[in-house]
Amino acid sequence: MTGRAHVAAGRNSQDAFCWASGADGVVAVVCDGCSSGPHSEVGAQVGSRLFVRAATRLLGSNLDVADLLGQVGQDVLANLRVLAREMSIDASSFSRTVVDHFLFTIVGALITAGGATTFSLGDGLVVVNGERTVLGPFAHNEPPYLGYALLAGAPDRGASEHLCFKIHRSMSASEVQSLVLGTDGAIELETVAERPIRGRAEAVGPLSQFWTDDRFFKNPDMVRRRLTVLNRGPHGGLLSDDTTLVVIRRAEEG
Repeated sequence: MTGRAHVAAGRNSQDAFCWASGADGVVAVVCDGCSSGPHSEVGAQVGSRLFVRAATRLLGSNLDVADLLGQVGQDVLANLRVLAREMSIDASSFSRTVVDHFLFTIVGALITAGGATTFSLGDGLVVVNGERTVLGPFAHNEPPYLGYALLAGAPDRGASEHLCFKIHRSMSASEVQSLVLGTDGAIELETVAERPIRGRAEAVGPLSQFWTDDRFFKNPDMVRRRLTVLNRGPHGGLLSDDTTLVVIRRAEEG
């Protein structure tokens, strides 16, 4: 969902999400492009898909989570490097291509028979069984971006800490009843919970609606529709920043 600030500026949403499930488990991520990048929605969209594809291939491996995430990160970087080179007019414009297109945050989850893990590289929101973890803010509004590792010579930005995913929760898969991944715009949802929705006789409601209300699971498009309703209007709505959620809930037995 495009935030009010981007609507006012005539810009696209810079958020993206991707998920996949298979015999080895589930991978899901939300990504948020750097706000100063003129085309960072490109990196968020491409990066989310590259990440999920790479992680899905490794879910059945014997790698521990930290090593798996590190390998996935290197996989994504290798693909982004090729894209940035192909998109650059010449060698001198490579860094500008990266900065303009390929800086984005990652908030994600891996769920396999061996366990469930939430992780991030940058800011956002994770909610596991109703327990919130707010990621960020970072000093000077500069979260780490995976794409910084492509910028050789940039002060500290190619350093290893910018490649390290932070692991937030690790638990058995059976412990997970609900899980929400959100870009940083989702943090604002709770601050507007009591506000009325434009054109409707109802309030926004609590964040918990997204994992307790059955309608969000009967129709996969309902999360997007709900967020769009909150921000409709000629100048945008209640949420100032782009907002994207991925919601996972354990199916009821029987």
